[in-house]
Formats: sequence, structure tokens, C-alpha cells
Amino acid sequence: MKSLTIPPQESDHLISYHRTEDVLVGPLCSLYFYMSYAGCYVCRKTFSTQRNNINSPVLILTVEGEGKLRYQSKEYRLTPGSVLLIDGHHPHEYHALADGWQFQFLHFQGALSHEYLTYIQTQFGPVFQPSHQVCMEIEKHLNNIMQQTEVSGAPDYATISASIYGILTSILSQRNAVDTQSKSAPAIQQAIAYIAEHYKRNISTREIADAVYLSRSYMSELFTKTYGMAPHEYLTMYRLTRVKDCLIHTSASLSEIAEQTGFRDMFTLSRVFKQKFGMSPSEYRKKLIP
Repeated sequence: MKSLTIPPQESDHLISYHRTEDVLVGPLCSLYFYMSYAGCYVCRKTFSTQRNNINSPVLILTVEGEGKLRYQSKEYRLTPGSVLLIDGHHPHEYHALADGWQFQFLHFQGALSHEYLTYIQTQFGPVFQPSHQVCMEIEKHLNNIMQQTEVSGAPDYATISASIYGILTSILSQRNAVDTQSKSAPAIQQAIAYIAEHYKRNISTREIADAVYLSRSYMSELFTKTYGMAPHEYLTMYRLTRVKDCLIHTSASLSEIAEQTGFRDMFTLSRVFKQKFGMSPSEYRKKLIP
């Protein structure tokens, strides 16, 4: 594996990055899935890239922040947990919408890569939002691939192939989930809209369920099937997303942000934020704002 140094015209628009490349040759190319590029970027809002004629599928998992893709004359929003899977041969461009867009990426080839790409795009389109559980599985496989790129000597190509296969089959497992979600989509959308409108208040799961005319237990079941988390966890993550926006785009104090985002006080906000992201809100702000 070869770690890449990114040229200044690109690295100047990144807060941090790790990128590696590899080339697999020989008979295993037709048997294994294998990577050509993999890595992780944390971008400034000035980051943008345009590419075409890449002879491989391109997968991007957005971890934090937001970006935008333009592909085949359409635009797609890239939000936390969204997956982009496109044919790199076609012209495409993507860029950050604000400081802090973080994504993991993988260019892969071999085996039935293009057949999987074609089928997945037929089922889900070039950008889709898998369940929280599937998203975590994809992230785990991407991390496994990156770990293989960091070993000394030749990487374990069988392990990399298994991880890429794991990503693709995890995505395809969404087919049944989509069929189930389509029946419950209106109620879930109403609940999410209610959360978006009232998250600044001390709302409860019972209040959300009552607002959309569902029992508390049934709404919890729908949220778990759709997002892999309970309604109160979704509410917490929604609030934390708003907290991150405030940390990056405003100079508000933690006390003010807590009040604006539905947390009881700045101490509760700091505790929950650190539990979820491994750093305090202040550390997060210092990391993303030079």
C-alpha cells in the first residue's frame, strides 16, 4: 500500500486527511474485490473536486457535516449517514457545504463490482440513506480496509475483498427494509417533522407519539426499524447536529447553545456530546475553526 501526499491545491481545502492507493495484479483480479483508493477527508467549506474517466465505482460515506454531489445532471445532498455510490467513469463533482464535512471514501474494482453498482443504483439511486445499523456496518468495513492499508508488507487482499463484499451486501439488505418503511413512511416523516419543529423544548417520546396519533410502543418500533435507534436517541442526535452547527457557525457560548438546542444546561450538553463524539464541544470547535 502507498500513502499519498495530496498536492497543495487540494490539501489547502482540507482540515485533515488520510489517503492511500494500491494496485492488485494477476489472476486474483478476477476473483477478489480490491481497492484502488481509500481514505478519509475532513473538509473546509472551500473543498470541491471534479472528476471523470475513473475506471471504478466510487463509494462515499458521509460521517459528519454536509456536502453536495452533481452527477448525471442532477444534484444530491450528502448528509450524515448518507451513502454515495456512483460510476466514476461518468463526470461527477462534489463539494462541501460548510466547514467540517467529513467523509470516508473507497474506489474499488474486481469480481462483480460493476454488476453490483448497476443493481444497487437501480434499487436505490446514486445517493441513499441506509438504516443506522447498516450505516455502522459500512463504516466498520471501511475502517477494516483502512487498517489493512496501514500494515507493513503486503496487505491481506482476501480480508479487503471480504470487507468490500460486506459493504455491498449490507447495502442490498436494505431492500426488505425499504419495502417495510414505505408503509410507515408518512407517520415517520410526521414524527421527524415534529422533532425538527419542537426540539428546542423539553419534548418527550410520548408527546411525539401523541402528535402523530401513534402509540408510544408502535412509534418506537417504527423508529428502530427505520433508523436503528429509539425515538429519544434520534431526538438526541438531531439536537447534537444542531449543536455542531452552532459551534461551527456562531460564537455563542455553550450555555446559549444548550438553551437553543433543547439541553437542560451546558453541563448536560457537554456530557452527552463527549459520550457521542469522544471530545468536548469546546475541543470540537477548536478542531474545526482555525
